[in-house]
Amino acid sequence: MRPSEGRAATTERSFGEEMRHIAPFAFLVLLAGCGTPPPGTNPTEKDAGTDGSAPMGPGIAGVLKDHADQPIGGGKVLACMATICLFGDAEPDGRFFFPIEPTAEVAVKTLPDPTATPRKSAALCPVRIVDDSLIDVGSLHVPSLPEGALLGPAAADPQTLMAGDGIALTLRVADLTPYLGDTLVDVAARRIPPSQACPWVVPAGEELVAVYTLHPFAAVSASPIAVRAPSDLPAGTKVRFRSISEIDGAFSEPVPGEADGTSVATAPQTGLTELTWLVISKE
Repeated sequence: MRPSEGRAATTERSFGEEMRHIAPFAFLVLLAGCGTPPPGTNPTEKDAGTDGSAPMGPGIAGVLKDHADQPIGGGKVLACMATICLFGDAEPDGRFFFPIEPTAEVAVKTLPDPTATPRKSAALCPVRIVDDSLIDVGSLHVPSLPEGALLGPAAADPQTLMAGDGIALTLRVADLTPYLGDTLVDVAARRIPPSQACPWVVPAGEELVAVYTLHPFAAVSASPIAVRAPSDLPAGTKVRFRSISEIDGAFSEPVPGEADGTSVATAPQTGLTELTWLVISKE
């Protein structure tokens, strides 16, 4: 990681708008290699340990990559918990490391960039630190986004929009609130290949059906957002829909759903209330 300094939490954006939704807590930014190193200290050696070996726990390590599986050198990575957020830049080879004391619920993530070409959604991996071990999340992939579907006026609510990769979202624009500073223009979805999703995106004891990243990332809705996604599960198969909190990696309460042979859909009058990563699972 490259040097960074601690700062008070704020609802205003900074560092590419990464500090949203941290207020009203104060937080401390702690990264290996942070700040101005003492004379004679090599920040890279500090990241790897005093003997130049791999980072030691407790904490989280990984490699930041793009959707084409290429390392993203210098990309910003965050490890957010309920009251603090750690942030810094990945090394030139994409490596990152956060020292975090147990126990901790952590959302390891990046920030969306809808102005990039192709558009970028946020990487997201929920991690629980329970002991002094180093948790290696492997490759943290930043998904690309399709063009998406334009939102209509509130007078057209409820609206069913094809967001991408077969995902249909039925929502009310009047009930949708973006992150501070964002604007509501379109909705988009990208299915994440299983090889590019970290192992913890599905709750323990459940089987992953599919996982998607959604845009506008972390927008919230006062009414349920119904979801329909393509699936070849047998008709009648019971499934669950969840979102992953970008604040601390916690799963939302499961929303019941069912397969019809060609798709899976949330039950009538139910749905998600936050657009982050959508996880569809079954027992």
